[in-house]
Amino acid sequence: MIWDTVNARLEAIVRLRVRGPTGIETDVNAAVDTGFTSSLTLAPAVATALGLVRQSGGNAILADGSVRPFHVYAAEVDWGGSWRPVLVWVIGDEVLLGMGLLAGNQLRLEAVVGGAAEITPFP
Repeated sequence: MIWDTVNARLEAIVRLRVRGPTGIETDVNAAVDTGFTSSLTLAPAVATALGLVRQSGGNAILADGSVRPFHVYAAEVDWGGSWRPVLVWVIGDEVLLGMGLLAGNQLRLEAVVGGAAEITPFP
């Protein structure tokens, strides 16, 4: 199980450990974004600090309708005690946890400030 809390902006925040190809690790606070279909976004500074290697890139249409360039990197996320390979988008400075990581899991939220945000795998 992965759990954390809902912040003052009513965002479900989950603390994740991310690892780059050379073994460098860092913790990030990711906002759960069910409108993001990939796995994870990171800020450029975090991707650089982890030594992530660029895989591809393109342009994305964001929720506000704007078009932004992005780059995709390979990394690993500690997901419930096991390292899981993920493709990380670097676009903007927000850290977002998307549906790609949530697939096969249950997300439970208490939509109040300080409420619980829990992610548990389906049996």
